[in-house]
Amino acid sequence: MNNPPPPSDQGIEVVELSDIDLDFAIEQMFQQGAARPLETTRTEMADAEEIRSLDVFHGLSKEEISKLVASSKSIQAVAGHVLVSPGRLNTKVFFVVEGQLRLYAPNNDRRPVAIVDVGHCTGLRSALTMQPAQYAVIATEISNILEVDIKTIEELTKQSHTFALHYTSLLASYVRGDNCFYVGARAPKNARQGYIDELTLLHNQHWLDTMLPRLISRFRLVDKPLSLVAFAADGLGPIAKEHGMAAGLRVLEAIGHWVLNHTRPIDILAINRGGCVFAFLPDSDLEAARHLADRLKNAIPSVPVNLASPKATAPITVTLSFGITSLEKGMKENDFVNKAETLVKKSMSLGGNQINEIL
Repeated sequence: MNNPPPPSDQGIEVVELSDIDLDFAIEQMFQQGAARPLETTRTEMADAEEIRSLDVFHGLSKEEISKLVASSKSIQAVAGHVLVSPGRLNTKVFFVVEGQLRLYAPNNDRRPVAIVDVGHCTGLRSALTMQPAQYAVIATEISNILEVDIKTIEELTKQSHTFALHYTSLLASYVRGDNCFYVGARAPKNARQGYIDELTLLHNQHWLDTMLPRLISRFRLVDKPLSLVAFAADGLGPIAKEHGMAAGLRVLEAIGHWVLNHTRPIDILAINRGGCVFAFLPDSDLEAARHLADRLKNAIPSVPVNLASPKATAPITVTLSFGITSLEKGMKENDFVNKAETLVKKSMSLGGNQINEIL
């Protein structure tokens, strides 16, 4: 059965996160029977202090802050609250003071297209163009959101030179095609460490450390196969050395976004601190891992990567080194991942652009 796409109906206010996001579906596996708080989203007049907590509004006078307070809203959103529905007109920009928002395409892929954390905003693209929103914007935890109408923002740029300068940087992000923009904020003391790497949109090291062991235990419990395809970019170190660290990050970003579009919605993707990508394949054996690794290996050379470096005026291409394995009986969680990563290093040491499954 296909999972429902992000909501597009006007009447929907809250969705079940496990239905639209694989990250939360995994968490729900381990929370069956747990008490769920009965909460509702509250909307009230914006607070001057939460406006001042965002760097984008620094330097505004008391009078300008007061006008912004009077024309803006503070939304205390519950997890699952829908701020923007795809296909509907949006005139608001949403600034995250606390919590997290995610953007979802209107399809059955249960992975977000963007993460909007504390100090970021979203909604500018659809508000500026006055076109229907492309993505659903949904709170994925209890969040404090500042909602500002685009007309209020445009009026503020005419009144405040300081804000006009800040707004120009937001417009630069908009021109680049970004879906969310950093506006600066003081993170709350109790901020939760997320499971998503913002650069690649894959699960991060924190997810590998905390959620993966539980996921593996779950597969052992139900006695279902789980295979793993691990890979890393060949020559990433020399690229970063010649063109700078930002160029290396662009390679990782391009690979992360690319692999999201070349795997199944049920595949679970993560990246560790060292830049090694892991694709966990539920209900799949080693042969399925071979097939995916071979397909990715053949496809990656056609992916252009723009380094935005003076030394690289044209996009480059990269190759990948792979290691594949499957979860064996008695294998420890760390051994499962470590074996795949060791195989990746073996592929690199043999020249790269190859697949290994035997240590």
